[in-house]
Amino acid sequence: MNTDATSPVTEAELHAWVDGQLPHDRREAVSAWLQQHPDEARRVQDWQAQRTALQGLQRSVLDEPVPLALARATRPARRAVWPQALAASVLLALGFAGGWWGRSAGDPAARLAATPPGFVQEARVAHAVYTPEKRHPVEVGVDQQAHLIQWLSKRLGTPLTAPVLRDQGFSLIGGRLLPGRNSEARALFMYESATGERVTLHVSALGEQAGRDTAFQFTRTGETETFYWVDRTMGYALSGQLPRERLAVLADAVYRQLPR
Repeated sequence: MNTDATSPVTEAELHAWVDGQLPHDRREAVSAWLQQHPDEARRVQDWQAQRTALQGLQRSVLDEPVPLALARATRPARRAVWPQALAASVLLALGFAGGWWGRSAGDPAARLAATPPGFVQEARVAHAVYTPEKRHPVEVGVDQQAHLIQWLSKRLGTPLTAPVLRDQGFSLIGGRLLPGRNSEARALFMYESATGERVTLHVSALGEQAGRDTAFQFTRTGETETFYWVDRTMGYALSGQLPRERLAVLADAVYRQLPR
């Protein structure tokens, strides 16, 4: 660690960042410092991964996954099935458990399986680093949306879209290209509400790493909630400092508009 008496960011502040306990008046400074020190940003990401793994050992039933089967019986019927699955996830998040939930809640392996995959760690770091930015939160603004989508689609090697969340109170302000593990490209879209709340949609082209589709899951780091899932070869993570049920509504709107 390169922080010392003359450094603008201390080791303690980085740990406070990971734990979600950094004072609001220091977040912008730490965010800017992490952008200028990618090695330290990766260390922070590793700390977050370790923290999440430890949390997974004691994950409560509130963080158990919603089976993907609830979200879709068949791919053509997904649009019709997803709202019911979303409602189920919200009810389960509020504690109305039953059936499959009761069978898996006491199984430590099931709780360990809920530990977020690598792209979720990347999404949370990106959200924490860029959402506090006032002047440069995005690389390409919404005024160049067509160029942004074309550029990110080309870099990720798959057609992308920027979901419209206007009916949910959020407007796209732009996006940026991000690095992933093993020099892979990632896309980040940022949205903002009229009151200044920001959410980010992190998109990963996972290719063969994706394996099979995953259940929809929530995870939390500090004050930030993340709703994430894998759909075929793509990984999606929607992050924001919002109540879980409100983020689920946004995720519903995102899911409906994704390329098929």
